[in-house]
Parts: sequence; C-alpha cells; structure tokens
Amino acid sequence: MIALPSSDFSAPVPMSPYDLTNLAALKAWLGLPAAPSASDATLAALVTAASRAILAALSRPGLLPQDYAELCDGDRRALTLRHWPVLQVRSVTWNGAAVPQLAAGGVTAAFGYMLRPGDLAPPGAPQALDLFGVQPSHRRANVVVDYQAGYAVVGETQAIPAAAPPTLAALAPYGPWASDLGVTYAESAGPLAAVTGAPEAGQYAVADGVYSFAAADAGASVSLSYGYVPQDLAQAALELAAERFRAADHIGVRSKSLGGQETIAFDSAPISAPVLALLQPYRRVAV
Repeated sequence: MIALPSSDFSAPVPMSPYDLTNLAALKAWLGLPAAPSASDATLAALVTAASRAILAALSRPGLLPQDYAELCDGDRRALTLRHWPVLQVRSVTWNGAAVPQLAAGGVTAAFGYMLRPGDLAPPGAPQALDLFGVQPSHRRANVVVDYQAGYAVVGETQAIPAAAPPTLAALAPYGPWASDLGVTYAESAGPLAAVTGAPEAGQYAVADGVYSFAAADAGASVSLSYGYVPQDLAQAALELAAERFRAADHIGVRSKSLGGQETIAFDSAPISAPVLALLQPYRRVAV
C-alpha cells in the first residue's frame, strides 16, 4: 500500500536562526490564513532562501550579535572593523602584546586603543578602532581584534507588571526581536537565569520577544538586552520571499498576452529594484 501524505500540519516548521523574517509574517503579507497548511514548509524554505540572498547581497555573514576574531594588518593606526555595529571589544593584541583600552578623551600618548562610537539607529556604519602608542608597520595580520558585533538593544528597562500575568514584550523600536541577550535587575544589575519552563524567582523565559517572569518578581524593574533585525531588512526579506512564492505561477515566462488586449510582463531580476533600495544602506563596501 502506498502511504499518502499526512494532512496534519500542526507540527512546527523549523526556521533558520539567520532568517530575517518568519513564516507568520510572510503568510500575513501574502494574505494567507494563519492556520498551519501544506504550503508552510515551502514558505519557510523561501524565507531562508530570501534571507541568504539578502545577506549575500550585503556581503555580511549575519546581522544578529555574534563574536568575531578579526586579523588586521598593522600598517595604520586606525583600523576599520568589518562587522558592525560593534557591541563590545573583548581584546586587542599587537604583535602578540595585549593592548589596553583607553578612556575616551584620555591621554592619547599612552599605549592602548579606543573604539569610535557607532550610530544609535540602523543602518549605522563600520566603526574604526584607533591605536595609540604603536608604530605602523607592513607586517600582515599582526593585529588581532576579538569583539562582538550585531544589531542589538542593550539595557531596555521595563517594570514587570504587578498584576498577572507577569510578562513583558520587548519594545523593539528598530525592528523585530530576534535573539535573547540576557536580563538583569535594573537596580542591582544582578542577572536573571534563562529557563525553558515556568520561571521561579530570579528566572525568566522568553519566546518571540515576550518575556515571562515569576510572580515573586512582579513589580521589579528589569533591563532587557536582545538582538533584532532592522525593520527595512525584515521587510526586504518578506517582499523577496513573497515574490519568489508568486513567481512559481509563471516559472520561465517573461510575459503573456491576455486575449490580445493586454500584455503582462514579469520581472526576471534576481532581486527586484524596490528590495535592492531597502538593502543599499546596509551593504558592506570594501575598504
């Protein structure tokens, strides 16, 4: 007997952590019912494909916070880091020697580094690391910068509601929430522990940007930190995935005539002009 495909679509469709939008947003954009359907796996795959195409067009490996160890040539005192926005520099070495961090506006004759501040809102721009007290040379890869970069909101302070349920939604002012970077008590800066089940005092759980806390922590002020996808890039991924989904109705067809009265032409560009316009401010340019 030939097994027929199951009509149970209730199982969640896996998504990539590098996706710039999600299945629910794409279905809403396409005007499709929110309920699970046979097309969900195809739509999820298109979200991932569109996201990968956008990251490739931007020449950026990712947008969410992650760690980088960058090798630089020591032929200049100002090094432009490849990934941005920079959240923190963990260490810098010059010819194997540790380079200390200098305070902004401090004595620049000392041996050390300073990171130039980034922009508050996206898209931002690559940031430079200034080195002081070093002699530029033509040695290759003699500077190592260990840092964290990606789009993130750090230290968003909110009060846990005193009334049930003790939940908070990330404000996400620049784009949809994408990854959790931790929660601390606002007053003491003491960290709360992330859990997957029901949180107890001093713990929290998070899903899709909604943070849940224990009733014992109701009324406390907390600071949320999280990664996000800039809204215009999330929109670009949404539109590109939707375009590819609709393009399945006319694969290989550039135009068609309707009764000789009207001709419809289809855009055959890999990425449409409106989507490219959204991407332009975020492109990495070789320096």
